[in-house]
Amino acid sequence: MLCLTIAEFYKQLLQTTLDSYRQGCTKSSEIENTQNLAEQKLQTLLQSRLPLTDQQVITKFAYARIQGLNAVRQGDFIEAERAFIQARIPLETDKLSAEGSLLYKSLLEQSQSYLDYCRGDFVKARERILEAIRNDVILEEEYGYEILFLHRIHLVHNLVRIDARSMYFKDAIELACNILNYLQGASDNLPIPVSWGSERVARQSPENIATMFAAITSEIAIILAGQKRQMAHELFAIISNGIQLETNNKSYCYPSEFSWLLVKQAFINSDFTTFLKLASDFLAIGRGTTPLLWYAIIIDLLSVCDELTLPESNLIREEIEKQATTWKNLPQKFSYLLNEARSC
Repeated sequence: MLCLTIAEFYKQLLQTTLDSYRQGCTKSSEIENTQNLAEQKLQTLLQSRLPLTDQQVITKFAYARIQGLNAVRQGDFIEAERAFIQARIPLETDKLSAEGSLLYKSLLEQSQSYLDYCRGDFVKARERILEAIRNDVILEEEYGYEILFLHRIHLVHNLVRIDARSMYFKDAIELACNILNYLQGASDNLPIPVSWGSERVARQSPENIATMFAAITSEIAIILAGQKRQMAHELFAIISNGIQLETNNKSYCYPSEFSWLLVKQAFINSDFTTFLKLASDFLAIGRGTTPLLWYAIIIDLLSVCDELTLPESNLIREEIEKQATTWKNLPQKFSYLLNEARSC
């Protein structure tokens, strides 16, 4: 049982955290999808690069590809399979130029890998992603599609998700850390057997790199959420060593991401005082461009409230439970953890 002075200390910290949470809730979120970022730029490029016949074929069969993706999202795998068979017709009938074929296949393999992923065929999903990466490299190096670098990083991000879904959490975290190091210039390579080079990162806008850095860090947050204490310690050790968390000289470039990592470190170490102080600062800023990190702190905050059985803990829990139903773009895993917290 907590003595009075410690109890009062935590009451103050919890109240401050609740005030910060309320402040953060009033601020808007500005998340940017890295896949959309690449594909929007790519669509503009297609109109100036590909022959008109290629554009017509891709436009005609793009609907089938999108229909397949939508069917997967709705859980209709039979319809998705039918749509993807239809979408593959241009490749099987040689209706596209070599350039158009590479581009169309890269997008189709990425889309169809999502069906394999949802079916649990992770080997096939990985094969499709790697094929798409190889096509992107050819398009970059032989046809001048520099914009596909962004698409390539998104594809490697998908490999992180595949590892995590396969329960290979350590592999997923290691790959995510490799991506973060690559994006911040601490490495000039990734463990995927194609050409990379730090100069490719240097040619991208800082805004695009920041968006991708946030997306990968958010993926790490999803992987760590709800992990058992021992596993969380082991996974975070990979992160701390992999990106040199304590001495990283690029932390100022990505303040939200590195701030979240320090909050998570305090949580995993059961350092509730540091956690609440850092979490309060983070929550007050609002969701901004890293809403998933903000939500991840909420998940951990509820766990801390379970440990600190104080009236303020109940206030925080009640307020979060009321508002969580209105949150947008909440990962399925976070929704599950919030529902689980409600039932406790």
